[in-house]
Amino acid sequence: MTAETPKTIGRYQVLGKIGQGAMGEVYLAQDKLIHRKVAIKCMRLDRNKKGAARKKAMESFFHEARIVGNLNHSHITAVYDMGIEEQSPFIVMEFIDGKNIKELIRDKTPFPLQEKISLIAMVARALHYAHQRGVLHRDIKPANIMILNKNRLPKITDFGIASVMDISSFGQREETVDETGLIPGTPLYMSPEQIEGERLDRRSDIFSLGVLAYEWLSGQKPFQGKDLDARLQAVLNNKPKPLTEAAGLDEKLNSIIMRTLVKNRGKRFQTAEELGDTLELYLNALEAQKEGKKSTFSFDKEKIVDRLRQKYIFFADFSNEELFEIFRLSTKEQFAKGERIIREGSSGTKMYMIIAGSVIIMTETNGKRVEIETLGEGSCVGEMSMIDRMPRSASVVALKDTVVLALNETVLRHTNPKLCLKLYRNLATTLSERLRVSETKYLNLVAAACPKEER
Repeated sequence: MTAETPKTIGRYQVLGKIGQGAMGEVYLAQDKLIHRKVAIKCMRLDRNKKGAARKKAMESFFHEARIVGNLNHSHITAVYDMGIEEQSPFIVMEFIDGKNIKELIRDKTPFPLQEKISLIAMVARALHYAHQRGVLHRDIKPANIMILNKNRLPKITDFGIASVMDISSFGQREETVDETGLIPGTPLYMSPEQIEGERLDRRSDIFSLGVLAYEWLSGQKPFQGKDLDARLQAVLNNKPKPLTEAAGLDEKLNSIIMRTLVKNRGKRFQTAEELGDTLELYLNALEAQKEGKKSTFSFDKEKIVDRLRQKYIFFADFSNEELFEIFRLSTKEQFAKGERIIREGSSGTKMYMIIAGSVIIMTETNGKRVEIETLGEGSCVGEMSMIDRMPRSASVVALKDTVVLALNETVLRHTNPKLCLKLYRNLATTLSERLRVSETKYLNLVAAACPKEER
């Protein structure tokens, strides 16, 4: 690549430069075939030596593309393509229109406390997804978490120094490309074991996410020092000031974040999902407190129970007592006309039972709104997310003033695991039946399309 902004890179039309670093540039471009905006990260090789050094630099650069190419999660920046242009490598990535958390902290951008906690929980679940697939990020920090302008949802970026913990779960061998004698990462966000050069596991990423959470919630870094050595020693030896003092937060939230920052990794959260669950339980408790202060909305439980059983197979064998227990563990939430109940792309573990009003399910395709279905009283939305806890594939918007019972899978699982297991089983059976129907239709279409002699 030349120092000047190129007009094209491969099949991509360059619209302008949006970033620059020590190793290269990032351009905003238009994909001519798919007609979408993309971000292209280009590596400058003129600063690297020839031969083996050049090859190693290119391997390190493409390492990120191969890692992220195996991950498919809406809270992880997607990689679309990679190649070489004029003997310089480039990676084509999802374009993210937003700001990273470092910028939000610097600019003191107002975010409600509960929204921050919810976003941190989403990042934790996305990290868990990566960890399950054998990928360790190793550089979680505010600059590497983007918050989209469009919907204020998070994206984990920059897997440039990610490593593969488990080749079998990753699906293929991808060697970590580290410089000899260099500890990869960002000092103030490294875990103690990362600084000590020990073998890392998922709990290292959890520590780094804890540092990020502490800083975003308080506006202060938990570990500080005048120089690099002092900062590293602070991470290794110092205990952060409690968030009850640093930011006036309650003791419960303080204890959650402090648990992520324990020096002994055996005493931290053992999985990012466990951290996500704990944050969700905390948020649910806050919501329940708020609901208790509001006027109670009364509804005919028997009527709703009958409608749920008639409409949904997964509730058909639930007794009245079991469904009333689900109601008890749910929170009542009210939405005004036009208000979004579920945001497309958001991750969460709630399902919603409509007890008054109606909603419309919609999605956006190429910037156009597509309406899928309208649902009324006695209907459920979001139930399939209780199984995979993956980001939502559609939005749900109130058509008029609507009241729902919001059942949080995390709360149900921790409070009544037996009832949760029954709901899991029934939902899985329903999903299996849908897949069988789809498979049968597909096979029938194939059979109809094939001549008899080819069958």
